[in-house]
Amino acid sequence: MLLCTLLLSACSRLPHPKIPEFQAGNVTAVPMQLLYTGDLGGLPAVPVMIAGRKTWWLVDTGSSHNLVSPQLALVLRLPAAAKSEVSTIAGKRLTGYYRLPTMQIGAVELENQSAAAVDLGLVSAADGLIIDGVLGMPALNRLIVSLDFGRHTAIFSQYVPNYQQPHGVIPFRLLGGVPVASLNVLGGRTGEFILDTGNAGGLVMFPNYARRDYRQRSMAFIEIEDLGGRVPTGLALLPNLNIGNWHTQRVPVSLPMRTHGFQRLDGSIGNAIFTGQTLTFDFPSQHLLLSASQDSDSLPGQFGFLLAANNQVEVVLPHSPAARMGIQVGDSILTVNGQNTRDASSHRIWRIVDGQMRADMTLARAGTIYSVSLERAYFLPPF
Repeated sequence: MLLCTLLLSACSRLPHPKIPEFQAGNVTAVPMQLLYTGDLGGLPAVPVMIAGRKTWWLVDTGSSHNLVSPQLALVLRLPAAAKSEVSTIAGKRLTGYYRLPTMQIGAVELENQSAAAVDLGLVSAADGLIIDGVLGMPALNRLIVSLDFGRHTAIFSQYVPNYQQPHGVIPFRLLGGVPVASLNVLGGRTGEFILDTGNAGGLVMFPNYARRDYRQRSMAFIEIEDLGGRVPTGLALLPNLNIGNWHTQRVPVSLPMRTHGFQRLDGSIGNAIFTGQTLTFDFPSQHLLLSASQDSDSLPGQFGFLLAANNQVEVVLPHSPAARMGIQVGDSILTVNGQNTRDASSHRIWRIVDGQMRADMTLARAGTIYSVSLERAYFLPPF
């Protein structure tokens, strides 16, 4: 599941991290790029050698399938295996299924893998990071995978690490092929949430768990674009969130009005919540380990606008900094923090403001050029 949302969370940080130490053996560290889809968080991508070609694949623990772009399948002349049905929040789709040659991530080799062919244009940046595939649970489920969002490094291991009692340990089980943890995200109610590195945003609550009146006028509404289509989604602010013994506050939450194929689940926990931390998925032992890499009482708010694939504003959220400064849908972003973005993708623009509290922008509207200065803020209605 790939939710390209613009969501943030405010969370406490634990000092003095103890990162898992891996035993000597078949362990590899590779550079990790983030595909930015909003003003905090991103989708982790790692280099994969396949048939002598360097390619970039997203690491998506929320996907029960590997995915490959039709373009790469054509270039590599992959043999068809079958047809497969792929489910996303937006719906189901029938696609071709292909056998993959041996894939190499550093010193770790993945053999006997298959992938569904899905157009990945939604998660590729024309002027930057081109995504060739998605490493789903069939590729990950026998590995220990450590994603360091602070240092932009990923470690893949086929050996058990020495955990050294990291700050947080969250047990999970595989349900429908993806890691699912029992979490109490609303007072007194436990839900089954996907631990989903394919969710660039924060907390997603499905309708059955949220039990929310979606007609409430105070809720902000947008459309979330998933690989399967677009879904009307409410946005609100959750005062508190507990993930195991880890506590967060003022968490933006998205509430899709409908879901397909996820009736047994209650939502998804995404990457924005763990900005600056290291996530270690021990899939053989079925534990997620959290290690803080920086001290901070909370994460910043958000600027309050969404971008189309190019540099045009697609959504302006009510009462947000962007709305207060008069930004409108269709405006083009010419510069951000002094950098030229006339021909930039949304990925590049979000990369410029990553970790920045302020965004100084020049925009164009119907031949008129104007400038604004935005500061992150909390503005979503309470949930």
